Amino acid sequence: MILFLLFLNIPVYKVLFRVFFVDNDDYNESIRHTFTPNIVSLFRGEYWKDRMNTARLQFFIILCVGIVVLEYLVLNKVFEILA
Repeated sequence: MILFLLFLNIPVYKVLFRVFFVDNDDYNESIRHTFTPNIVSLFRGEYWKDRMNTARLQFFIILCVGIVVLEYLVLNKVFEILA
């Protein structure tokens, strides 16, 4: 059921993607900052930009996973009530 929900929520992920990221380059920059150590970003003068991009990516992932988990719990409860 979780795989079905993951597939079914693709339009929701696209909407959330546009809320968090302007375009694919913005997303790629967030990925780059996430995997760059903070000390390296500090020496490059991008520390706060790194922190914000990492936070945006983490919130995006948490929301996507949270939506699937919440839907799973609701559907599971509905199926319990119906059975």
